[in-house]
Amino acid sequence: MGLFSFFKSKKKDDDIDPNLFVLTLLKLKLEQQGHTVEISDQYAAIIVNDQLEIATAILPGDFHPAMLPLLVFTINKDYFPKGIEASLVGIGTSIEQKAETVTESYLNDIFKPIMDSFSNSHNETLDFKSSHTGREILWHPKMSDNTFQGKWQETKDDTSLYNVLEKDVQAELVDQKLNWLKLYISRQPDGSISGECLLNNEIWEKGYYLLEDYAKTWKDQGEFMGQKQFIMFRRCDSFD
Repeated sequence: MGLFSFFKSKKKDDDIDPNLFVLTLLKLKLEQQGHTVEISDQYAAIIVNDQLEIATAILPGDFHPAMLPLLVFTINKDYFPKGIEASLVGIGTSIEQKAETVTESYLNDIFKPIMDSFSNSHNETLDFKSSHTGREILWHPKMSDNTFQGKWQETKDDTSLYNVLEKDVQAELVDQKLNWLKLYISRQPDGSISGECLLNNEIWEKGYYLLEDYAKTWKDQGEFMGQKQFIMFRRCDSFD
């Protein structure tokens, strides 16, 4: 029996709790990847490998029926006790489709870089050193792929958001084991630009304006376009 069939056997479609459905699907997908997952007995969350807590909530508001807006906090009591915040959207005509798209988005765009950041493995071509904290530190970036939304026809989709502000963010990292950077920029068909640039959950204005300047170079006028990426920065173990 599939996940959706299981819920249908319990309730009518309109009575399905979308947040519970998302958490249940996320638990199954993580277990399929080999992780140990338990349901939290405190609130709507799952616990992964006794290491990460993933708490979710459906965002309130009037949204298109094809959208499932989800707020996710990924928590580690040692490195990010207040949680890494992410707002994601599932798309589809059924709860099954919407839950599938939003969980895949979380796993690929957020969860994977976070899990990678717990390992000191690294790509030397991405490593860099910073010294603004009063001492030199070697950092290992762990990042998601760039996700592109809308119609990219005249505009090339070969620019990484990280590369847009790579040099600037290096001077902003806090001397702690992990930093994180959440990037999103979009342009509506009318030309208006919006997005977010969060460094350790805080708005980083300079980074946002760099993303905005980049979006102004996009062609494909009259089309919706969007791009997002998530990056973790791990302080090298030898600099702890």
